[in-house]
Amino acid sequence: MGDIDLPSKIKEVIREVHGKVNRLNTARIPLCLPPRTKSPAIYTLGLSRYAEIFLGLEKVWHDLIGDASECMGNMSHEPSSYKSDKERVQAALRIIYLPELLRTKRLRADFAALKLLDPEMANLDSGGGNAGSEFRKYIEQDVSTRPHLLVAYVWIMYQALFNGGHFIRAQLLKAGPEFWGLSADEADLTALPPPLSFWRVQEAECVEARFRDCVVAADKLLTEIERREILDEALEVFRRCELITLQLDEDAARGAAFEPS
Repeated sequence: MGDIDLPSKIKEVIREVHGKVNRLNTARIPLCLPPRTKSPAIYTLGLSRYAEIFLGLEKVWHDLIGDASECMGNMSHEPSSYKSDKERVQAALRIIYLPELLRTKRLRADFAALKLLDPEMANLDSGGGNAGSEFRKYIEQDVSTRPHLLVAYVWIMYQALFNGGHFIRAQLLKAGPEFWGLSADEADLTALPPPLSFWRVQEAECVEARFRDCVVAADKLLTEIERREILDEALEVFRRCELITLQLDEDAARGAAFEPS
């Protein structure tokens, strides 16, 4: 792939699987909304499974970089500047760290708002042992031991948020503010109210441009072997995302995503 930057390499590698998963998920958005359903229960179940990815990667990310604020803006892009591979990869993960990307607090706020709509939503997916929780376990136990792989997760998951977030949120809002427990004023797409705050990034275009620049800069600290492993892991991300979606289909068919009374 010559001198193509890492984001472009990832895009090329995942082109086919990304298209497949995107089509699967886009086709299922109407199933979460009226007239197919009377409550956000199915949406809550689906979001809870995919939330596991963000919760896992953000926990590992913070564990690996420590206090990124101490060195933000002062990171060398020269591999020789670091005494060990651990320090070099840690620096790469610090370079791509942008607080605006983080979703954990937003997810917690969204789930809290959804549970206020119907307390029984808290029990929708309490059993664990699903494809989402298994993915999170894999990130926290396996990916954490090969920290350079986290670059694949960070790029893919937040880029998906940029590319699809505005569209998905607009589709969800078609259900009407009352469906989400929102007032008419809160339903404005320029606002960021729970339970839909996950889907928005403030000043998204600016943050997205900075994010890409950061990943390109971090790529300079990676070895060729690490880059190849990141590309391989990118395919694993989508394999597991497909499993999450297909399992949700099975759970819905069995009635796991029931309509709260």
